[in-house]
Amino acid sequence: MDAWAAAEVVGCRSGIAEPIKSYRVTGSEVFLRATPSPNGKKLINEKTSSILKTTWYMSIDRSTVVTEYCWQNGWSRVRVTTPDWLSDTHIGWVPSIALRERIRDVNGKEVFTDADFRWTKKTEAYKKIIVAGVNKVYRENSRCNEIDPSTAYISGEKGTRADPVFFVTCGRDAGAFNAYFSKSEAEAGTTLAAAKHIDRSHAINLCEGYARQRAAHPSTVRFSRVMDVAVNEHPNGRMSVRSTFTAKNVSTSS
Repeated sequence: MDAWAAAEVVGCRSGIAEPIKSYRVTGSEVFLRATPSPNGKKLINEKTSSILKTTWYMSIDRSTVVTEYCWQNGWSRVRVTTPDWLSDTHIGWVPSIALRERIRDVNGKEVFTDADFRWTKKTEAYKKIIVAGVNKVYRENSRCNEIDPSTAYISGEKGTRADPVFFVTCGRDAGAFNAYFSKSEAEAGTTLAAAKHIDRSHAINLCEGYARQRAAHPSTVRFSRVMDVAVNEHPNGRMSVRSTFTAKNVSTSS
């Protein structure tokens, strides 16, 4: 038990939870309160309130993971752990009934259920497919170590009416990407592994070929392959290449 947790336990007069446990949340807006009571003061989200110039309260929902440090009379003292940027501010009391156990498989990998998703009229008909597909992505895509099942939705650009394609967001911030899977892939048990990156040299060749096609005088294009070339691999399987080159812009005649 860390120092913060120990301090929380001291603040609980009864019903200390041992061991300290991590939970997911049921519901879309569960307010954090200052005391373990439905009449307890709702905690104000100072940062958001300052930005929007109106009062916003701290709340958690199904996309949140919390740690429970103690409970009292049907209420739990929790601290948000996911997303981690809320962990220093989002600390308070919530109804214990809003917390649910995190299910794990034999390998300790979390298993998501339909309670972890946001369902709409468009996605409700595919609940079984989406739940199965998201769990497969989480187990089989080596780059998807962090996943938000509440982001799962139907792709508007991929798939057909008979075989729709879905996506879910893996990672966060600059490293976030969408992992896709189709109805037929989920039903057939197709492995949803991470997309492989192409060879570095091939990526550079493709980039240079693209630049030459758009140059006024392709034969005069000269690339730097020593100091000014950078190749980056992205989590979604794509690659980006940055390079400098020289080229002749206008024709000359003698």
